[in-house]
Amino acid sequence: MTNKLRLGFLASHGGTNLQAILDACAASRLHAEPRVVISNNSASGALDRARRAGVAAIHLSGRTHPDAEELDQAICAALTENGAEVVCLCGYMKRLGKSTLSTFDGRILNIHPALLPKFGGQGFYGEAVHVAVLAAGERESGATVHL
Repeated sequence: MTNKLRLGFLASHGGTNLQAILDACAASRLHAEPRVVISNNSASGALDRARRAGVAAIHLSGRTHPDAEELDQAICAALTENGAEVVCLCGYMKRLGKSTLSTFDGRILNIHPALLPKFGGQGFYGEAVHVAVLAAGERESGATVHL
């Protein structure tokens, strides 16, 4: 059996996508190992979900690192130090910095709760996405996962 893919996560809020991945890993439906969850929100449900699953849970934000470049370096270091090979953006509401983007180039997955590009951009996150899809009278929706 090959080694499991080591995952790092960035999440800002509830962490429902994170939970689905944690559950899939625990049930061996996904041959991967969650290693660290980082949130810019110290009260995020994602950090609670990580702790309950025994995964490292770290709060890193403008409050912990007021300088944007230092915050980016701290995020990159936390992912690297915890052995992340792939980074999953699970409702992460901040831009990634140059250090994280270059270190994990081609290994960052973004999960968006609707079909892009139709329902993306400013304000399109969480339940607001689904409200917009329904209000537009769409007959079909889905999720977008992209590098």
